[in-house]
Order: sequence, then structure tokens, then C-alpha cells
Amino acid sequence: MFSLLSLSTEIIFWVCSFAGLILTVYYWDKVAQKKWHHITARFSMVIAIQMFVLAAMGVTINRSGDFYDSWADLLGAKQQLAKIALSPQDLALISNSDLAAATKTTGGSLIFRKVIRGAQSNISDVVYVVASPKLAKLLESPTRSLGTQYQVDELFPGTPGVPQTWIGTLDGVTSMETLENAGQIGPTLLVIPAINVVPGQDTECMNFDGGAQVETWITSDMQSFMQKFMGIDNRPWGAFGYSTGGWCAAEAAILHQSQYYGAVSLAGYFQPEFSLGITKREKNYLTSKYDLESALKNGQRNTKMLVIASVKDKFANASAKQFLNSAQGYIPIKYIPIPVGGHNTSVWKPFVPTGFLWLNSENPASAGL
Repeated sequence: MFSLLSLSTEIIFWVCSFAGLILTVYYWDKVAQKKWHHITARFSMVIAIQMFVLAAMGVTINRSGDFYDSWADLLGAKQQLAKIALSPQDLALISNSDLAAATKTTGGSLIFRKVIRGAQSNISDVVYVVASPKLAKLLESPTRSLGTQYQVDELFPGTPGVPQTWIGTLDGVTSMETLENAGQIGPTLLVIPAINVVPGQDTECMNFDGGAQVETWITSDMQSFMQKFMGIDNRPWGAFGYSTGGWCAAEAAILHQSQYYGAVSLAGYFQPEFSLGITKREKNYLTSKYDLESALKNGQRNTKMLVIASVKDKFANASAKQFLNSAQGYIPIKYIPIPVGGHNTSVWKPFVPTGFLWLNSENPASAGL
């Protein structure tokens, strides 16, 4: 009833805010005396109004950006997901019940939501899978087979952020449908995992020594999940992320070149930034492990990247320029500067189709789609 992302919740908080303001003005003269209980009442009324206004603003901002999808996610409660997550052994090829539970978009795509436990990481969280209109028709046919004419793109949200941002605020699914219907990209499967899997910590899609194995979750766990659920083969994927998700996409494509043929970084960065609470020893270990320039210098170079950043976004653009200078000699990198705007979804949204088009053009299998 009071979903964090529902319009009714937003309206209720704003109504309570204005109602509190009106009641405070109406009853102010009744508590205007300089007695301690009157002072306490005035102070409480002012604090209550401020709390409701701040909460209403928070709900409004969250609805516009899809940063958290539930109260449990906002408050850092992940325990329930572990209880309901499908184990690797319980995963099976898409069924009639999966199709019945899927959401069908007005453009004809099918959106599946699964809560799974990673086969190797043991992380339990949400994954969204989107079958484009042409693939949706195949899945709804009696054979429920994708065939062989498809491509796979994995999308990463930011921090804070949820997979639904790609579906809602950024219009990722709508953009994909438009491009497919226009014959500009081939039939596409989108895999959109949660990346903020540890309450209160920005893991930046990394594997922690003795802790959360988030890199494993977004790479090998997603591949094994898609093979079991959608029946796909081992063809390489594209990676596409915004903000922190841009870092995740770059990390996945550079460190897992057998699984990804390339990546799009939209307002991302290219070295770990680390959240609070990381020890010095762990920071040194992770800095060395996730040195992407060093990985390219000393390892494989069978990937490519599209880097998109706003010139007004000083942090993301500076990181992009630094990465271009250091890595462009190792792999092909295309850079697209956004002339206006800062670090927000309204700036990134127009460039989502650009990312899909680039992934389709660089996909080694796209010629047959």
C-alpha cells in the first residue's frame, strides 16, 4: 500500500507536510505562552513539519531517480531476499509460470524479475531479464526457444541505484524496443542485476577478501543464471553502466574478456573510489587488483570501450580523460563528450540509445542478427 516508489506514498507525505503547516499556524496562538510545555509543543510542531517535508522531498527525489526500490532496500534490509532466493539447483529453463508472471511492456518486451542466489558468490539479490519484442514472441511460442539470432547486454545501475532505473527513469527498455523495431539493433536480451548487494556499503562490483564477492556475482553468476533460465550459449556479452555502473561495466569488460566483447561507460570512472570503512590493507589490495590500466598493459587486450561523460561533470570527465590517456594505446576507446549537464539521469538518458547502437555495431555476432 505504501510502496516507496508509489505516487500515493509521495502524495501522503506531502499532504501530511502541508496539513502539519496549516495546523501549526492555526494552533500557534494556543501555545504562544512562555511556559515550558508551550515551548516544547512549539518546538515539536516545527520539528515534525521539517521531518515530513524532508521525507516528502526524499520520496519525490527517489521516485524521480529510482535510487531505492523498497523501504527494506532504503533501510538496508536484505535478509528476506536470502530466504526467498532461488538456489542454483532450483533454477530451471523458463516456464509457463515465468511467462505468466512476466510484465509485458506496451512495446512488446517481456520483463522477468527473479530473486536468485549466485552459484559462486552465494549473494542473494534481484535480477531483471528483459526479452526484446522479437525474442518475446519466440518465448511465447509453443517451443519457448530463443533460437540463435540474439545478443546479450548486461546493464549496471549506479550507487545508490536499482535495476529498475534502467527500465523506468532511463527508458532503457523503450530505447531498446525503438531501435529494434527500426532495424538498428538485433533482437536483444537485457540482464540487469542489483549491484548494491551489501547494506550500507558501496562495493563497487569488487570481490572482497573474506567478504562479498560482487565481481563474481555480476559476471560468472549472471552467465550461469542466464544459461539455466534462458538457455543461452557462451557467446560474449556487451556491458553498459552509468555512474558506478560505468565502472562496473569497464571492470567486467577488461577483467573478463572471454565473457564480454566490450563496454559502455556512461558518466563512469575507472579506478576504485572506496566507501567509508575500508581498511588501509584492504584498500591497497583492491587498488592493485582492480588496476584496469595494469590489467590491459600486462594481460589480454581483446575488448573495446565507449566512454561518454559530461564535460561539466568534473569527476567523471576527469576520470575518463585520465583513462583515455593511459589506456587508449592498448584497446580501441571511443570518447563522446556531453557538452552540457552534470551528474544525473536527465543528462544521461538521451545517450542510452547511443550506447545500445555502439554495442550492436561492435558485437562480433551482430552481423548475423
